[in-house]
Amino acid sequence: MKIHDPAQIRNIGLYGHQGTGKTSLAEAIMYLCKTTTRLGSVAEGNSNFDFEPEEIRRKASLSTAVGYGEWGKHLLNVVDAPGDSNFAAEAVMSVVAADIGVIVVGAVDGVQIGTTKAGDLLSEAELPRVVFITKMDKERADYDKCLADLKAALGSAVVPLSVPIGSESKFKGVVDLLSLESRTYAGGPYGEKGPVPPDMEERVKAAREELVEKLAEQDDDLMMKYLDGGELTALDLKVCMTKGLRSGKVIPVLAGSPTTAAGVDLLLDVIAAYGPSPLERTNFKLKKGEEEVPVSVDPISPFIGYVFKTIVDLQTGKITIFRVVTGTVPPDGFVNVNTGTKERFGGLVKLLGKKTEPVSTGVCGDIVAVVKLKETRSGHTLAAAGDAGTLVTLPLPPPCISYAVRPKSQGDEDKVSAAVQRLVEEDVGLSMTRDDESKEFLLHGLGQSHLQAAAEKLKRKFGVDIEMKLPRIPYRETIRGSAKMVEGKHKKQTGGRGQFGVCYIDMEPLPRGGGFEFEDAIFGGAIPRQFIPAVEKGMRDAAAKGVVAGYPVVDIKIRLVDGKYHDVDSDSRSFELAGSKGFKAAFKQCRPVILEPIMNLTIMIPEESLGDIMGDISSRRGRILGTETVGKMTVVKAQAPLSEVQTYATDLRSMTSDRGSFTMEHSHYEELPPQLAEKLMAEARPEEEED
Repeated sequence: MKIHDPAQIRNIGLYGHQGTGKTSLAEAIMYLCKTTTRLGSVAEGNSNFDFEPEEIRRKASLSTAVGYGEWGKHLLNVVDAPGDSNFAAEAVMSVVAADIGVIVVGAVDGVQIGTTKAGDLLSEAELPRVVFITKMDKERADYDKCLADLKAALGSAVVPLSVPIGSESKFKGVVDLLSLESRTYAGGPYGEKGPVPPDMEERVKAAREELVEKLAEQDDDLMMKYLDGGELTALDLKVCMTKGLRSGKVIPVLAGSPTTAAGVDLLLDVIAAYGPSPLERTNFKLKKGEEEVPVSVDPISPFIGYVFKTIVDLQTGKITIFRVVTGTVPPDGFVNVNTGTKERFGGLVKLLGKKTEPVSTGVCGDIVAVVKLKETRSGHTLAAAGDAGTLVTLPLPPPCISYAVRPKSQGDEDKVSAAVQRLVEEDVGLSMTRDDESKEFLLHGLGQSHLQAAAEKLKRKFGVDIEMKLPRIPYRETIRGSAKMVEGKHKKQTGGRGQFGVCYIDMEPLPRGGGFEFEDAIFGGAIPRQFIPAVEKGMRDAAAKGVVAGYPVVDIKIRLVDGKYHDVDSDSRSFELAGSKGFKAAFKQCRPVILEPIMNLTIMIPEESLGDIMGDISSRRGRILGTETVGKMTVVKAQAPLSEVQTYATDLRSMTSDRGSFTMEHSHYEELPPQLAEKLMAEARPEEEED
């Protein structure tokens, strides 16, 4: 494959709601660029971009995929990001790779929440935006309604750049409002140019006036020329389109049908003519210590690269996909700035899905991949020198749901851990931790579908079959009353030397957060000094295991006040068991209660969902702390028990049609209502200490 000048590269990211045709558009681009010889189809399961079995079965993208093709003198790199919010981390990572974002909207369903989220993401990343309305040949396709909804959702920058010729079964092509030429597709995927259809002249004239007025606003001199009645030339319009697109003040809208490739050639012409090259991207920064330093994007600068996607392929090995941010990829390898490791590679490749084609070098702005890097994963910065700093990127969405996982086959715990770590290399939205208290492995993700897809991939790729359940709630046990002179006695006679130890304790509650306090109040040698630590250890061990429900005991004070011992039969183990028994006996006398963790919730929702959310929080035994308006959204501050919000991510998406999001953190502990506490105690089977 020939090497292109960076000025001729166009990096295109495809974003939007799930099911709008992003992957079909990517396939159409590959077909028009002659990278493929036929149109890949999501419906038929032969897409180059949705190549994982889970994607083929679901007929939906679950991860980012890339492709490439030549359009005229330009190299087009296409980044196809998933639209499902369960896989939003993939989309966030991909914006580093793209220089222009195409928001894909279906003409049947129109603007959806994924449309708005895509617009917000691209705006935050400071990327130019183009909208492509798909499915113009489908029943109930409505271009005008879709355009009106786009203006309402994305703002006044939205303006038509093409209008469709017909719709539904009568869709024939599009009219280019800049050139005032029609493109019809009866003869194939490349449009046949012609005049504007006579019956569309009035509609085209009105749409063109809207476009020219919006473009004239991008340049003060040309705006004056336009207001004075002057005609803007083709060169004038190109200058304005280029300026408006790159500033974000113009979001042109085109239409077509990716499944037949109709209208896609005009989209590619627009991106090639007006879209920015990698050399024009000015918002990259490197973080060195606490300082952020702008990156000079230049082919002769020292190499900087950023890994935005990793594919773990069992046959090929790990495929690391990165953007050359600046400079050229050194032939002798590079340094992983995050790990400090020098990485060498056998050769660079271009990717279409997971199909590879060798390439001699990676120039500034290109998207390339290498195979079998050892220490490098998604999110890492690559550089010619290890002190270059790490690339500043948008924050990833935090995990919002967790499940405890364990292998279905005993003894596969280590296998599960290793497999999940490899899976996390592919999907940065996943993470895994181990709960020291419950000893559970916890898999964290962005939604239930996200974790289910991860479980499917674990079984297929790594042969690890797992079970998932909600994590154990970290309840706590404590007391509301006091007890005095409670005996803890351990006596055992086995024929030889026996075991004997007796302690008497007082127990009382501490303020919330007081922990566990032990006081030695022994006088006169009732218990020899060398056995006091054993008594305390027995109590602490009992507290850690729990008494009435098997959860750790907190906020309690123990005073060791008296005891008995035997010169021969007493030892540390005897007093350890005596301390444990005394602790349990006293605890049961002190009106034990269960504490449950209360979480702080910050919930961001559209205003119209406020009533539903407030009612739902109340139904979860929660309380609203306050609300405020931030932009177009309402932020709700609330508190609720952890047991009631373990699956809140799924429930919130359902209540808000996927428009809501939330973060959660631990606040404090409160008493569990008596009826729930009694049920928890009845279900618990604490481990009994043997005499």
